[in-house]
Amino acid sequence: MPGNPALETAWRDLNRRSAILWLLFFGCIPGMFLLTYLLNDVLLQEAPFFVVALAWMGAIAWAGSRMASFACPRCNRAFFENWYFFKPLRRNCAHCSLTRSARAMPPPAATGY
Repeated sequence: MPGNPALETAWRDLNRRSAILWLLFFGCIPGMFLLTYLLNDVLLQEAPFFVVALAWMGAIAWAGSRMASFACPRCNRAFFENWYFFKPLRRNCAHCSLTRSARAMPPPAATGY
């Protein structure tokens, strides 16, 4: 049974956002040293390490905000955020509990209110 194309597109976008964030996060230390080394050799001048570090942290902040702003395909609210918490390892939507990488869009669970 083929899945919902809108869901597949949304999950592919989320996986791309997540991969960029984790790549920047885990590549932080070696990436900053490598970039500083390359800038020093190519430009033949001392590239300040803290400038490279600030640029890298800005890139992590940008990627984190892109991931945090991912809208749930079912409820169109922030998938990873509820009120003020950002949990990038969350497996379900913070609002409607849609499972990450779901193939079909089941109706939202009853809240009992």
